[in-house]
Amino acid sequence: MTAAMGFYADASTSVRLSDYDAERPPILSLDGAGHSLLISAFDSVPIADHLAFARDLATAAADYVTALERYAAATPETAKAG
Repeated sequence: MTAAMGFYADASTSVRLSDYDAERPPILSLDGAGHSLLISAFDSVPIADHLAFARDLATAAADYVTALERYAAATPETAKAG
């Protein structure tokens, strides 16, 4: 199955981690006006696969921050207000 989704964050978007220790898997949620994204592990996929995905996600998120900071530094202030 192939899918695509756009998630455009603004000032009202929240990022939250629900951590349940060892009782059940954690849930990462992004909530915005009219949309949300939940990421969680489930038993039908090996935990090693979930960990690999989470590490890839963390790396990509850190790289995104670096790229966004570089873009912000190079973009004129008038364009940023947009």
